[in-house]
Amino acid sequence: MNDNSISLADKSSCTGCGACVDACTKSCISMVKGGIHAYPHINTKQCIGCKKCMSICPSLHTLEFVNITKQKYYACRHKNLSAVKTSTSGGVGTALAEHAIDNGFYVVGVVLTRDGVAKHAIATRKTEIQAFKGSKYVQSDSVGIYKKCLQVIKEGHKILFIGTPCQIEAIKCIVPVSLQDCLLTCSIICHGVNSPYVWSDYRDNIEKKYHSKLVNYNFRCKSHGWQKQNGDSNLRVSYELASGKKVDVPSWKNQFHCWFGQHYIMRPSCFNCQYRTEERHSDIVIGDFWNIDKVKEGLDTYNGVSVLITTTTKGEDFFKSNPYLEATPVDGKKSVVVLKGLINKKTRETKDRELQTAKAFEEEYCRNGFEYMAKKYPNPTLLTQIINKIKSLL
Repeated sequence: MNDNSISLADKSSCTGCGACVDACTKSCISMVKGGIHAYPHINTKQCIGCKKCMSICPSLHTLEFVNITKQKYYACRHKNLSAVKTSTSGGVGTALAEHAIDNGFYVVGVVLTRDGVAKHAIATRKTEIQAFKGSKYVQSDSVGIYKKCLQVIKEGHKILFIGTPCQIEAIKCIVPVSLQDCLLTCSIICHGVNSPYVWSDYRDNIEKKYHSKLVNYNFRCKSHGWQKQNGDSNLRVSYELASGKKVDVPSWKNQFHCWFGQHYIMRPSCFNCQYRTEERHSDIVIGDFWNIDKVKEGLDTYNGVSVLITTTTKGEDFFKSNPYLEATPVDGKKSVVVLKGLINKKTRETKDRELQTAKAFEEEYCRNGFEYMAKKYPNPTLLTQIINKIKSLL
């Protein structure tokens, strides 16, 4: 058939959600590596031109209006301190998942496989949701999960789906409106997703360096607490190898996290993400409540505090009935101002400049590989880190 009859989102707007792959009734779409990210590829010999992929693609949809006056903001943490300590911030994702399991839901979240692949999976028992804990700063493989979710809902089950805002939009496009009463969506506050291919190269480099298999990796370690005494975020990364070797360092000393922070390996669509606005499109939104002290004084933040935003009545009712959460209502307007990552406040010029820098990095990476780039774009020195901190304060 004619290639031009199907027109999916271009590379600048494709989020890589994989909804088009799941929507294709002829299985002629696959996600294929293009540079350091994956994009949909259509087998034109098999394609029948039904354009279902186009009707499903979130990037080709106009977002529905959201009444932000209905949104409610809370500072939350899990009542179980152990659950808080083993989570990225306040353990809210675990509390939501536990409550969902108690009420007969299937829960969908991201696991990090033994091979280090971030992948969406379905849990039906509380023991299974433990693998969802912790941030994974890499784009997850969500191909196939939407089709599974739709089947589960058609079988009469309810689903709590946890993912990035674009993945939430994808599942909402896949599940017909007539069945969405069985779908509860929870999006994370997302700063952008990073290349799974660079992540794989980074893991290989660690194993080569230490001559041992990487058996555990924590993108956000709380060995020194969640927040520093001066109020700054206490970002650390830790990992363990089969040899017994353990590494626990500030995030700026970690090569992958450093590139993440510089936005070198972020997906192009993330620079102009249409979902990083105050108008949230999931039932519930969760994330780190950085700067909570500027909104609510007197909270113990050492082990972590999450923000939880309810956007719909369905989300508010589910949250209110949750027995695992400690929650404090907070001022929404104040929270929007201080929350990191909730809204992309950068100017168009800054976004474009960062995007061009990322494209140049990607091109150079594809030519020269990880080790070359690690030498050319190393972690900052302590002196550089101090200078950057002073600049940010000024």
